[in-house]
Amino acid sequence: MGFLKGRIEDYSSPLAALPVRLYTGYFFFKFGLQKATGGFGGAALRETLTKWSLEPRYGFYLPFLKGVAIPHAETFALLVMFGEIVVGAALLLGFAARLASLVGLFMCANFLLASGTRLISTDQPVVFGLLLLTIFCTAAGRTVGLDHFLKGRLPGWAA
Repeated sequence: MGFLKGRIEDYSSPLAALPVRLYTGYFFFKFGLQKATGGFGGAALRETLTKWSLEPRYGFYLPFLKGVAIPHAETFALLVMFGEIVVGAALLLGFAARLASLVGLFMCANFLLASGTRLISTDQPVVFGLLLLTIFCTAAGRTVGLDHFLKGRLPGWAA
């Protein structure tokens, strides 16, 4: 096989992305639990989103922010909280790690666009987005994770 003509996991150590998966999973789970136990709700999210909408960096995202996210802040608060808990737990267990990383990437992208974080930065959504991309590309759940046992049962893009 020629240089980089296979899957990326063919070129990396099976244990290389394990620390990345566990680190990312820990923080997603931790942030989700903090929201669940700390009274994070629609009012807090509405206030944050409204503040972010006053100085938007990504103008194309503003109609979604003002027309959908802010009016339905209670629903989005639940989605964020449960999304972080589920993504974190899935990454920690190595269960459908690729699917969990895609969901996490979607969450990070929305947070990045809503908050106006620069694409080239060391802010949380960018760093976690890169970590999640690494998890997806290396199939990190197949090492010391449930994906090892589910490899033939789940589609390759999920496990």
